[in-house]
Amino acid sequence: MKLLNAREFPGFFMSLRSGYTTGSCAAAAAKAATIGLFQGGIPDDVEITTPIGVKLKLKILDKHLSGTESSCAVQKDAGDDPDVTNGCKVYAHIKRIDSKTVEIDGGEGVGRVTKPGLQVPVGEAAINPVPRRMIQDVVHEVIGNDRGVKVVISVPDGKVLGERTCNPRLGIIGGISIIGTTGIVRPMSEDAFKTSLLCGLDIARAEGHETVVLVPGSLGERSVLRLANISKEQVVQTSNFIGFMLDEAQKRHFKKIILAGHPGKLAKLLRGDFHTHSAVSKPANDILIGIIHRTSRSKSILNSLKEVSTVEGIIELLQDHNASIMEEVAEMIEAKVLAFFRDKQPNSVIKAGIILFNMKGSVIGISRNAQLWLSTIKTRLLS
Repeated sequence: MKLLNAREFPGFFMSLRSGYTTGSCAAAAAKAATIGLFQGGIPDDVEITTPIGVKLKLKILDKHLSGTESSCAVQKDAGDDPDVTNGCKVYAHIKRIDSKTVEIDGGEGVGRVTKPGLQVPVGEAAINPVPRRMIQDVVHEVIGNDRGVKVVISVPDGKVLGERTCNPRLGIIGGISIIGTTGIVRPMSEDAFKTSLLCGLDIARAEGHETVVLVPGSLGERSVLRLANISKEQVVQTSNFIGFMLDEAQKRHFKKIILAGHPGKLAKLLRGDFHTHSAVSKPANDILIGIIHRTSRSKSILNSLKEVSTVEGIIELLQDHNASIMEEVAEMIEAKVLAFFRDKQPNSVIKAGIILFNMKGSVIGISRNAQLWLSTIKTRLLS
């Protein structure tokens, strides 16, 4: 296994420089503090092995040692990944206990889980299973299996940083999560981003929702919450990974999926682009223009289309002429989503509905199934 000085190593997985997770920071700090408590001195650096076999040598900061307790920190380095926790210090505080176990808890700046559906039970510190195992392993490496300690992980800046993450939405209150499945931060990792999105689906399912509302981003989320009196936990963002999230929602056996957002994103599905990032999917203008040409006899609209460069511009043009194709577009997208589900599971009985908003958050198109869903909500709310 290759030994890497993690503050200096170039991109291990990509051309961009990789970093290390808060889980690796917590494990390294816990190991150093344990060494200090049981061997009489906290080292200047420690070596840990990540879950994927890469060894990291991490610098130890803010060392404090007494006869019964010790603590120290490791500074997070996210490499070239735009991580809000980059540069924060992750502390481990170690105290002897009478049992032969390694107890792990969160202190200042580490969030607490308040909702079901996550990897950590309600009420516990948001230290995910892999970092917990990493901490336990490195502590046992130092003290063996015949002694015990309590490990408290804290992040002094965590409360402020946590507000800049999806933690409040997920019901993780009071700080950041100690995370990482590999120990390494891969710059701009698409897989990591997808994994974070799945938390929303898991929470919606754990809370018993049979219908989930998928939205590409904040516009769709704000608009649908204004439109329908539903809980925030029922609305889950997909980012550009619409196909991935539709597939994962189907795997979780939701009975109905409402897809809500701007047609600039959702109309891309009509050409089969279920990954909607602009790098891989061109704008949806041509799709809407094609539908307009097939359905509109207004020469004024057709002539004005030449001067419009955005989907929102097309929407405004149609509104200016008291014309709309968006109901039809919503039905077409719904049919495409249902075909997507049948391709994955030929006998699929899952239902879908589409709601389209403009940039102001007003409904401009809605499929019949989505209308039925909204009427059911209204009936239930009135009862």
